[in-house]
Amino acid sequence: MSRTAEHREDGVLPTSELKVVVGAAYAALKARAAKIDALNVYPVPDGDTGTNMLLTLRSVMEAVSASPDLRGEAAAKAVSRAALMGARGNSGVILSQILRGACEKLGHAHSLDAKALAEALGGAKERAYSAVREPVEGTMLSVVKDAAAAAQALVEGGKSDPVEVLREAARAAHESVRRTPELLRVLREAGVVDAGGYGVAVILDALRASLAGEELVIDGDDDEAVPNEGLLKNTVEHSAEEAWGYCTEFVVNGFYGDAEEFGAWIHEVGKSVLVIPDDDLVKVHLHTQDPGGAISYAGGFGRLSGVKVEDMEAQTRARVEHEAREAPTVDLGVVVASRGAGNRSFFESMGAVVVEGGQGANPSTEDFVRAVAKAGARTVILLPNNKNVVPTAEQVASLVEVEVRIVATQTIAGGLAAMVGYDSEGEPEEVVDEMREIVSGLRCGEVTRAVREARVEGREVPEGAYIGLLDGEIVAVEQGVEDAAIRLVEKMLEEGADVVTLLRGYGMDEGSAKGVAEKIRNLDGAIEVEVKDGGQPLYPLQLVAE
Repeated sequence: MSRTAEHREDGVLPTSELKVVVGAAYAALKARAAKIDALNVYPVPDGDTGTNMLLTLRSVMEAVSASPDLRGEAAAKAVSRAALMGARGNSGVILSQILRGACEKLGHAHSLDAKALAEALGGAKERAYSAVREPVEGTMLSVVKDAAAAAQALVEGGKSDPVEVLREAARAAHESVRRTPELLRVLREAGVVDAGGYGVAVILDALRASLAGEELVIDGDDDEAVPNEGLLKNTVEHSAEEAWGYCTEFVVNGFYGDAEEFGAWIHEVGKSVLVIPDDDLVKVHLHTQDPGGAISYAGGFGRLSGVKVEDMEAQTRARVEHEAREAPTVDLGVVVASRGAGNRSFFESMGAVVVEGGQGANPSTEDFVRAVAKAGARTVILLPNNKNVVPTAEQVASLVEVEVRIVATQTIAGGLAAMVGYDSEGEPEEVVDEMREIVSGLRCGEVTRAVREARVEGREVPEGAYIGLLDGEIVAVEQGVEDAAIRLVEKMLEEGADVVTLLRGYGMDEGSAKGVAEKIRNLDGAIEVEVKDGGQPLYPLQLVAE
């Protein structure tokens, strides 16, 4: 029984049907995500194209499930916004624009006929290409373009069956995928096809099957786009050569200022740049050697959220090394959750594998599982560095073959202090005990800014005020970040301390951090004060007293 729709006055996008269609696409992509990841090569050399596209679809699936009564244009907007907000990486952002372009057409259509589907694919192509300043052929852009052209040609030829239109679009997409090495030399040299393009073809297969009411067969290597074992090695090595800088993503909320100036500056400082406006927000993706500079600049145009920075060069080097690792080769490793380029460097210099994420962007269980595998150890210690990440970390042990121990650190600053007790050559049980003992003696503080007016534990907190948190409890509310930091430190020192470490993040300049350090020394000249540039978002300052 076909799912094609007859004439409807309220449009052809009721979320009841969207949930089925998106669910089918998600299931198909999930079955192929690992193989798409393996295909990944320039121009997005981060090895997670399939995963990024899957996470984008998951956000859409969650949105349509949460709002079952949406129809027509409202449903189209909900899908577009969910896709954009959930997009990760270059491929995820481009997929979000493919979905946006398709929904813009379908949101105004009253019949899910062949013409509407062809127009939706055309809209998908237009939005995808407009998202990229310098489109590269041989990528997912080419695949969606060829699929749209095939659908339009079929309609112009008099075909009226919507299932047939999607079948032709999917066929053209797979042919386009196989041609991508002819269009992009780097794919040809690596011996693979474009990963994002293959993901688009998989999604079209699923949509066609869902529309026809059929079950899509996704088992086995049924597409020649999947590389054989020999080609996979070439793919990884080539990615390592092409990787450059930090993959940086964020959303600017309540955007104000000169949009053209903003876009031009971002393009000037980065590669693989995507700047996607959507009403009052702008989604940004770029590869840059200076993620802090890009984030700081963007902060002048609105409030930032969804900040993510990943060192692609380090990731690809680690991935190449992991390919040669068939089993754990060391006794002890450590995995930490962290945000901020400086913090990542600190942890990596101390021997940790870093999972990007924390407050405001919690990492997934899968992120930890991958990091545990990368650690290559028989026993792996996890430092969550955030109370909201602890439950996720606790799920990892049941999903991996190695022993996992958790040291339940609550802040990044606390995690760095705990790392002093880490010894990769030590006895695992002794090292874990040492790190837990260090954590038990810490007092961890954080300074952040109130995003709304509130009353907490009898204390009035005005919007925009700086809040000092000591081990998760508010102990200071001040108008200035330095004042909040000093009130917080005074409370931290009531039980005594020998060393105070300040971890500077976005929202506190170097001079202010040094000023706070000097005031701490004035409180007690015997205290050793150290300032580090962590680069964490949301918290201008994290502190730890030992």
